[in-house]
Amino acid sequence: MIISGDSFAENVPEIAASEKKWVVAVSGGADSMCLAMLANEFTKERGIRLYACFIDHSLRDDSAKDIETAVMSLRTKDDFDCSVLRWHHEEDIGGNLEMKARKARYALLLGFCREIGAKCLLTAHHSLDQWETFFMRLSRGSALNGLSCIRPISRMEDIFVIRPFLDYSPIDIKETLAKRFGISEYFHDPMNEQIQFERVRWRKAYTELAAKYGLGMAGINKSIRRLQLSEECLEQFALNLFSEIFDGEYIDLAKFREQHMEMRIRMLRLVINRQITSYGLLEKTATRIVEDDFKATNLGGIVITRDKTKNLRIQREKRK
Repeated sequence: MIISGDSFAENVPEIAASEKKWVVAVSGGADSMCLAMLANEFTKERGIRLYACFIDHSLRDDSAKDIETAVMSLRTKDDFDCSVLRWHHEEDIGGNLEMKARKARYALLLGFCREIGAKCLLTAHHSLDQWETFFMRLSRGSALNGLSCIRPISRMEDIFVIRPFLDYSPIDIKETLAKRFGISEYFHDPMNEQIQFERVRWRKAYTELAAKYGLGMAGINKSIRRLQLSEECLEQFALNLFSEIFDGEYIDLAKFREQHMEMRIRMLRLVINRQITSYGLLEKTATRIVEDDFKATNLGGIVITRDKTKNLRIQREKRK
């Protein structure tokens, strides 16, 4: 399926369409190159200034050369405003390379957005990314929030992250890039073939699972959209409930005890301002703080104590 300008526009949220500056994250691969081209069409028609931002992870000797080639490819098509940001790190990074590279990438992208005064960052996550994320999280025992996977729009601190490609497959994207924009050559990251990375292992399993068990992108992504609706409903219910039992300093313990465990967990996430914390830790804390002998605990830098009033006092940890 070729992605038309109208189809792309339908996946751009109103809050992004009203902004004056966009940043699009470009790796040089087919997905992000196609996103840059479609975003360029959209922004030109609406007077939005577009910045194409490349991240050099400096994990390969020829990474800078590959990015230079991708930059030239975009500039050959139009007068793109391109910037290259480099991740400076130790030679031996160690640990979870996928996670560290992702954190570094977003830190650089968000920093660039703030530097130029842009509120919207576009990324090229597509339906296979969504599929992979679902099974990765399912294998770890994720709850509803985790299984809701990648959202079309989310907020990272003060920046909106927009993902217009979640309804499209890699085949749709490559076909659009070739037939609409005449680009058939793009960067292939060799790390996307390295089996030691979990996401690569799931990607390689896709064809077999889809053909043998019917676990294809369309069906799984439909389930994800329905899970997201359920998640939004429960989150809104938790927000309303939280405003009733929390006065800014104290949680009414009696009312907190009355709630279903899922609501207790969601309210604790609100206490720590939705910081990324394991569901298991939230579950354990939600069980512990209602016990009669509970005194105090620290959850994500937030100190929860049992007050003389027998309610729960919420305070930010005092740092030296």
